[in-house]
Amino acid sequence: MRERARGRRNCRKKKLKDNTYQKREALFLKPVMHSRDGGYSTERSTPPLRWMVLVASIWIQAFSANPYNFYSLTVKRVLNINQFQLNLLAVIKDFGEYAGILAGILFNKLPPWSLLSIGALFAFLGYGSIWLVASEKFTSAPYVMMLVAIFIGPNSASWFNTAVLVTCMRNFSHSRGLVAGFLKGFVGLSSAIYTLIFTSFLNYDPLGLLLFLAIGPPIVSLISMNFVRPINSQDMRNEEEELSKFIFVDILCIALALYLLVATILEAWVTFQSKLVPGVLTGVMLLFLVVPAFVPLSHYLEWSSAQQREAAVAESLRQPLRGQRSSRKRRYRRALQMRSRLPDIDEGDEEAFFLALAEGAITEKKGSHPHRGEDFKLRQALVKADFWLLFLVFFCGVGPGIVTLNNLAQIGEAYGITDVTMHVSFLSVFNFLGRLGAGFVSEHYVRSHALPRSVWMGIAQAVMISANLLFAYGTKSLLGLAAAIMGFCFGIQFSIMVPTASELFGLKHFGVIYNFINMSIPLVSLCFSALLAGIIYDWKAGPGNVCEGRVCFQLTFLVLTGVCVIGFLLSLILSYRIRPVYKTLYPGHSQEVHEKTNISSNQSAEASSAA
Repeated sequence: MRERARGRRNCRKKKLKDNTYQKREALFLKPVMHSRDGGYSTERSTPPLRWMVLVASIWIQAFSANPYNFYSLTVKRVLNINQFQLNLLAVIKDFGEYAGILAGILFNKLPPWSLLSIGALFAFLGYGSIWLVASEKFTSAPYVMMLVAIFIGPNSASWFNTAVLVTCMRNFSHSRGLVAGFLKGFVGLSSAIYTLIFTSFLNYDPLGLLLFLAIGPPIVSLISMNFVRPINSQDMRNEEEELSKFIFVDILCIALALYLLVATILEAWVTFQSKLVPGVLTGVMLLFLVVPAFVPLSHYLEWSSAQQREAAVAESLRQPLRGQRSSRKRRYRRALQMRSRLPDIDEGDEEAFFLALAEGAITEKKGSHPHRGEDFKLRQALVKADFWLLFLVFFCGVGPGIVTLNNLAQIGEAYGITDVTMHVSFLSVFNFLGRLGAGFVSEHYVRSHALPRSVWMGIAQAVMISANLLFAYGTKSLLGLAAAIMGFCFGIQFSIMVPTASELFGLKHFGVIYNFINMSIPLVSLCFSALLAGIIYDWKAGPGNVCEGRVCFQLTFLVLTGVCVIGFLLSLILSYRIRPVYKTLYPGHSQEVHEKTNISSNQSAEASSAA
């Protein structure tokens, strides 16, 4: 029995060894093909689908906003409610828009297109119901019905956002800051897109805007969902080439933002005689949104020509030039060259490893807690101090922005401004620029200096103090400047929080962790918008629940100034704690510093020897 067991074990050992070396020989000795840099590649190229996923995600995000300011006064008039009740609707709207934990859980169980389908259904049902109430199709619509509808409609954004953001973060795992800046930036720019649609195409009709929200985003998501998918691409380009494509899309996005700003100002200040002009303005905006599709198209043409060259080289390798034997020798030499570039494994160590793995001697440790930078589950992240520091920094950073977004119409009314369309556009465009710029700047400094991204959240909150003071003590003419500063600093919080959370707690369960941190936004809306701003506004309001003058929101923004100071201090603590994590995640910085130190020491040694 003992000899028979030993024989079976030796047979299993030999079979495992043979299979292992067959796989290695198949890797090294299969026909090699030319790569784009003139070398050879044993990997099979894949089409550039990642960029098509990113472009489709941009389209979905561009129509995912909820321009609440444009129809909030209509809802207030139809339902005959006070400011506190209106702010409560805004809180429920924020809870719906950012309650994406269920979407994050289902992301690892369902494909992205299913999440986009659920979002499209919610948008149709929610905004369609709000349109029915606002258009007075129901003679006596209850307030509770509006609460339910205003939760379901904006909740579609959480499904859209989770599906596209997590997918693109995994597809571009080495450019997380850039991807987060693009996608979160277009969420901010979405309000400016709706502003132009509202002013030019819909002619300031809030009911038409609600109907567009019920139909437009579902159509865009249904068209784009076929492209949004995880891509395990092996066609990994060098960082400079990928960065050039990001810069190209970045320039297009900035051009679109500037165009939206100029078009909105023209709509507000110039009266056009021709009815074709509003349609032309909207058409040019849609053309800007289509242009990014040329990036994956050009990428596909490059990939197609490379595939043809590889096929021609492979065909030439199959035809022996000096006999079959000489051709095989040349291919074998090339394969050995490829093999020498890869890390070699000692034969004895490899055999021992595979044997131990097969017999169960090597097992994964269960119950061990991950370290920062590894994949965390939500319950594991909840017991980490860094998680709650990031949560609180984000909470403090988005507070003033949420209050401004939810109350901008009432703030303008208090200052005697009847139309805040241009101010909404200012806030939206600079919100986009903040998100986009923070993604690029943080990516640069995290690679060159291993600087924690959370530093930029603190800097933005320090600058946000000036916007709070402008809203509290400013004049009617400074309202646009305050909205621009607020939008820029508010946008930075989003594009920094997203990659920071993924770098600290991993990408495997990122959807759930990201949506949990996002739940701080409805908490902000409840604490600062409904309770603080709403109660103070009604306290200062006169007849008809209308307040006039800077006193309506002065105390609110002074409190928010103190919140920004707290957030700034917390961001410094968080950045100090996670600095070692970034030095580990981005070791290129330490190598670069070491090389510069060696060069400077060598130069000083040469100078001293020459002296």
